[in-house]
Amino acid sequence: QTMLDTLKDLGGLPQCTVLGTTTKTNAPNAILVNGSLIRILDLNDYVNTKSGQIGGHPSDNIPVAWAAGEISGASGRDIIASIVIGYEVYGRLKELMDRDGDWDGTTVSGFVAPAIAGRLMGLSVGQLAQALALSGARAITPLAVRQGDISGAKNIANALVAQNGMQAVIMARHGMTGPLDLFENPHGIKMVFPGINWMGAITAPLAADSYIMSCHMKAFPCLATGQGIVAAGLGLHKQINGNVDQLEQVTVAIADTPSLRRQKDDPGRVDPQSREAADHSFNFLAAAAIMDGKFGLAQYENERWHDPKIRALMSRLTVVSDASLNARAPGAFPCAIRATANDGRTFVSEVLDPPGFSRTGIDPKAVTDKFHAVTEDRLGPNSRARIIDAAMGLDRAHTVRDLMAALAAADKS
Repeated sequence: QTMLDTLKDLGGLPQCTVLGTTTKTNAPNAILVNGSLIRILDLNDYVNTKSGQIGGHPSDNIPVAWAAGEISGASGRDIIASIVIGYEVYGRLKELMDRDGDWDGTTVSGFVAPAIAGRLMGLSVGQLAQALALSGARAITPLAVRQGDISGAKNIANALVAQNGMQAVIMARHGMTGPLDLFENPHGIKMVFPGINWMGAITAPLAADSYIMSCHMKAFPCLATGQGIVAAGLGLHKQINGNVDQLEQVTVAIADTPSLRRQKDDPGRVDPQSREAADHSFNFLAAAAIMDGKFGLAQYENERWHDPKIRALMSRLTVVSDASLNARAPGAFPCAIRATANDGRTFVSEVLDPPGFSRTGIDPKAVTDKFHAVTEDRLGPNSRARIIDAAMGLDRAHTVRDLMAALAAADKS
């Protein structure tokens, strides 16, 4: 609601659809609001780097393709192609980032967003270069948006970068120039992308194992690295028949990587004080899953992270790094929860590949099943069917307008 209220103040030409409303606004503002609405529920996809490190959420930039497609009248096939390119640029740039640095992964969308929009809006090579430079120069985002006292900024970090990317495309189309030596200049952004020594890594042809083909889906509304923790917690709940009072000690073992160690040791996540921190807290996620035996948006209601019963279980819980899990589940975010009861019994719940993680490509049925599960309380069966039909037929559509109309008109019917 905050973003929709903000949009009322921003205004904008009625060019692009705002999800779930009859409102239209200009392309940059549509990207800001739609990107935020998609991200806030934390139910998006994720990709990992080829080395198995945390890769981020390229789907955050799909609203860029929608907006650029609406104002340009691009075909559905071209829109899909731009999304594929966006995923690829996203993944390749994430490979080149400093994995242990202080910069957030949403920084890469400063190049992804103008690449998507520029292609759909017909920019020349020269104009596209200027748009990439203009956008990239303003895209650097500090890791603070996802560490410590996590705020609402986490939810809109990528949307802000993507909004600026569209703005850069519009400016470049009208002749604005940017710092083309952004990567080479000693005062540029080499510190963010130390892996960039030549452009071959970015411009190489699309491979068969492209990033969009190795994309994974979140089954639970929390961070990607917490998916295995939730699944293992649900398994432990079944083993103990929901009786958490019998547990004296719980050890949550996760893979051992620098980024995961940083996440588990972040004080703001160990002791979450907000909704945004809770859905990034390994401690809270494990406790809620073990206690409730289910995990959805309801687990965050009434500031559950402050619940004395949840806190009591969190106090008996330790998160540790276990390097043996790395080789057993390469590329995934595995978890093994070991618990000891007050009568001496021990329980083990292990999940190597969490739900939604796919080593052979995403299952279309899994995607549609998830869509129904997420939207059934808000959208009627006819609305959901219209959206699915429009999305699945996008490759044959002359424009994106039918899909956006279905998303705008969604209701209880």
